[in-house]
Amino acid sequence: MSQTARLLLIIGLFWFTQYVYVPYTTPFLLAQKISADFVGLVVGFYGAVPFFTRIFVGIFSDRIGVYKPMIITGCASAALASMIRLYMPTGEGFLIANIISGFSSSMWMCFILFHTKMLTSENLQRGMGYVLAACNSGILLGFLASAALYQDYGMFLMCLLSVCGGTAATVLALTLKEHHDTSISVPRISDLLHVAWNRRLWFFSVIGMIQQGILMGTAMSFSNEVAHSLGASAWQIGIMTMTMTASYTASCFMSSTHFAIRIGPGILMTASQLCMALYCVLMVSLDNVYALIPVQLLLGTTGGFVFSWCSSEALSQIESYRRSTALGIFQSMFAIGMTGVPIVAGYLFAKTSSLDTAFFFQSVLAVGGAIATAVYYMRRRHLRRKGAAVWQTPVPAHHRHQPRLRLRTLSSASPAHCSVSRTWAPVISCACTRACCCLACYCQ
Repeated sequence: MSQTARLLLIIGLFWFTQYVYVPYTTPFLLAQKISADFVGLVVGFYGAVPFFTRIFVGIFSDRIGVYKPMIITGCASAALASMIRLYMPTGEGFLIANIISGFSSSMWMCFILFHTKMLTSENLQRGMGYVLAACNSGILLGFLASAALYQDYGMFLMCLLSVCGGTAATVLALTLKEHHDTSISVPRISDLLHVAWNRRLWFFSVIGMIQQGILMGTAMSFSNEVAHSLGASAWQIGIMTMTMTASYTASCFMSSTHFAIRIGPGILMTASQLCMALYCVLMVSLDNVYALIPVQLLLGTTGGFVFSWCSSEALSQIESYRRSTALGIFQSMFAIGMTGVPIVAGYLFAKTSSLDTAFFFQSVLAVGGAIATAVYYMRRRHLRRKGAAVWQTPVPAHHRHQPRLRLRTLSSASPAHCSVSRTWAPVISCACTRACCCLACYCQ
C-alpha cells in the first residue's frame, strides 16, 4: 500500500473514531437523567477546545517542521477518549472524553498538511479534495454503523468500535515516513504570525465560516426539526442525514477532478452558495417528508465544493513553512461559524416560534457569500487582464510580420503589480461580505 493510500485510510479511521458514537450521545446521556444544560456543556466542549488550541498546534507544527508526531498523537488521544467513555459511561466521563476528543480534532490540520506539504499551488485543490473525501467517508461510515448497531447493542459497542478505529489508525500512523530537512532553521513565532496579514486567507476563512455555519445550522440541527414537525420517523431522519453526508463526500472528491478544476473556483463556489440558499428556502417550503430527502443532495453536493475550494484557495499563497499556522487560523474561523450561526438561528426560532426565519436568515447569509465570492473573482480576473495589457514588450525589428506587441502573462509581470492584485481584490470582497451580512441582519 502506498503512503498516500495509508494516509487516506488513517484519515477515514480517525474520523470514524470521532463520529461513530456522536448521533446517540445526547439521547444516551438524557436517558441517564442528566440535565439538558450539562449535556449541552458536554457537546459544546468538543467544539470549544479545538477553537482555542488549533492556532497553537499550528504554530508548534510549523516550528518543529514535521507532522507525523501530531498525527500519531491525534489518533491515540481519540482512542483514549473512547476508552474513558467505556469505563466511565456517565456525564462526567463523557465530559472528560469530549475534551480529549476536541484536542484530537485540533490535530486535523496536520493530517491535511502531511498530504499537501509537497504539492504545488496548482495541485493543492486536488490534494485537498482527496483528504476531505476521506474525512467525510469516515464520518459517513460512523453514521451507518451507529444507525445499524446502536438499537441492538447500545453505546458500549459504539465506544468499542471507536477504540478499535483509533487504535488501528495509530498503528498505521506509526508506519508513515516523513522527511525532515534539518538544514532549515526554526522559524520565529513572529514570522509565523505574519500570515495574519494575508487578506486572502481571511476572505476565504469568512466564506468557509458561512458555509460551515449553514451546514451546522441546517443539516446537523434544524433540518431534523423540520422533518420531525412533518411527522418523520427516526429512520427517515437517518436517511436524510446519510444522504447529505454521502453527497458531501462525493462533492469533495469531485472538486479534485480535472473537470471541476477547469471550471474554476469562481463559478463553482458562487453557484454552490446560491444552491445552499435555495436549499434553505426549500426546507421550509416543502410539506412532504419524502420530498426533503432528495433536497439534502442540494446541500451536500454544493457544500463540499465550497469548503474544499475555500481550504485550497486560503493556503495557495502561503509559504509551506507557515501553512500550519495559516490553517490553524482558517479552522478556528470556521469553528466560529459552526457555533455562531446555529446560535443566531436558534435565537430567531425562539423569538418568532417559526423555523422560517431561521432558514431565511441562513439563506441570506449564503446569498451574501455568493455575492462576495463573485465580486472577488471578477475583480481578480479584471486585474489579471489589466496587468497583461499594461506589461507589454516591443517585438524586435526582424519580426515585423508578427503582431507588433507581445503580451506578458501575469506570472511574468512585475512583483509590484502582483502585490497590488493580491492586496486590493480581497479588500473589496471583504467589504462586500460585510455589506451583505449587514443586509441580512437588517432584513430580519
